Amino acid sequence: MSVSDVELILQLTKAIQADSDKPTLDQKFNPTDAVAVMLVMYEVDFAVDAYMEKWKTWRDKFTDPTVYDNFVLMYQQQARLNVKKLISLAQEEIAEEIEQDEEDEDDADLMGGT
Repeated sequence: MSVSDVELILQLTKAIQADSDKPTLDQKFNPTDAVAVMLVMYEVDFAVDAYMEKWKTWRDKFTDPTVYDNFVLMYQQQARLNVKKLISLAQEEIAEEIEQDEEDEDDADLMGGT
């Protein structure tokens, strides 16, 4: 009995979710540096590509192998989106900290000027 591509995607998704050896990104970088952010995004792509090598044999199981290829692209896009969200949160925290420092300096100037 043949398994449909949809069923294969569901099985692959479950297998990846259950996998304890998912790709991780252990990078320290300045989230306000555009070049550093771009390099981290390349690292995300590399980590996903390396991880998906583990599942490459699944490609041959699909009636239409492009379904697997699209799944890999979707997985990569999701990983990039997750990292972008973290970068955005870090940028917001930095902006809030800078704003607070500027307010503290303004308050100190007002206190010193009175």
